[in-house]
Amino acid sequence: MADNLVAKIASSPHPYIIAEIGINHNGDMELARQMVDAAKEAGADCVKFQSFLADRYISERASKADYQQQDDTVQGKSQRQIIKECELSTEQAIDMKAYATEKQIDFLSTPFEVWSLRELQKIGVPGIKVSSCNLTNYPFLEELAASGLPVLLSTGMGALNEVARAVHIFQRSGSPLLLFQCTSNYPSRIENANLLVIPTYASLFGVPVGLSDHTTNHTTSIAAVALGAVAVEKHFTLSRDLPGIDQKASIEPQDLRGLVEATREAHVALGSPMKERTDEEENTAIALRRSLVAARDIKAGELCEPDMLAIKRPGTGLAVDHAERLAGARFARDVEGDQPITLDDFLEK
Repeated sequence: MADNLVAKIASSPHPYIIAEIGINHNGDMELARQMVDAAKEAGADCVKFQSFLADRYISERASKADYQQQDDTVQGKSQRQIIKECELSTEQAIDMKAYATEKQIDFLSTPFEVWSLRELQKIGVPGIKVSSCNLTNYPFLEELAASGLPVLLSTGMGALNEVARAVHIFQRSGSPLLLFQCTSNYPSRIENANLLVIPTYASLFGVPVGLSDHTTNHTTSIAAVALGAVAVEKHFTLSRDLPGIDQKASIEPQDLRGLVEATREAHVALGSPMKERTDEEENTAIALRRSLVAARDIKAGELCEPDMLAIKRPGTGLAVDHAERLAGARFARDVEGDQPITLDDFLEK
């Protein structure tokens, strides 16, 4: 399908970068627009928001995760209160989608429950990004699979058997699928990135794979691209000093630009699996490789003996493996010492 988002990402000439605005807009749509502008300017391919009805997916009794408790700006608030303040209405999602289209950057949003999923379907999103927290929410996954929409599925907190069950749901329905390796902590430690999962997913499930990166630098994203990741998602903010539970685990505009540049360079550096001399090495090979040269002054008519040849730079003479074949050949002309040897220096046998 020409409009298949997964196919678009997989065939991109560079790693597809998703700037995860998420809830960092804090419910302020002007701030959200500024984030879209900054993501586009930094070179991201996509901006992603989150769509949810907090009352429908978070219990009043839900405790805060450790990273949420460490944020001084939300002390005294429950997890549901924190999230509810960042809700994005359907009308606001429509506005953000239109604004992203105007700015020529892709728009995605992550629904956290079926009601928001249905609203996103209505507004014509190109695909659905599934949060790791819904990896085992099988009724939610089944409803999404029935829609036929392209799916970008994060697998944080998951075990391989859980991932396999989710993948089966989408492959059974024929939904285009991209998997994200993910470690669900904000920020997460680099030693827990487990990037070798990327080729495992590609081999086991035959789908394109990306990285949802919650570490604090670009190392994991660069390494992920080297392992075959076609997409990288990173939380994004205008400033880590803004209030909100995800700000500290997000990258700022200059960091996003650096991520775009670093992952593109990593992708270009992969090159070809075939080992061949590159164009820029041609001159170097001439200057630095060895060839056969005369070990001393040689007179025309002399028979070639091993001690008459030396192996030295440059690489403009005969290749060194010619030495044995030249034994006993008669020189057709005088050759000065250190002069590169050529076949024209010999009489035909």
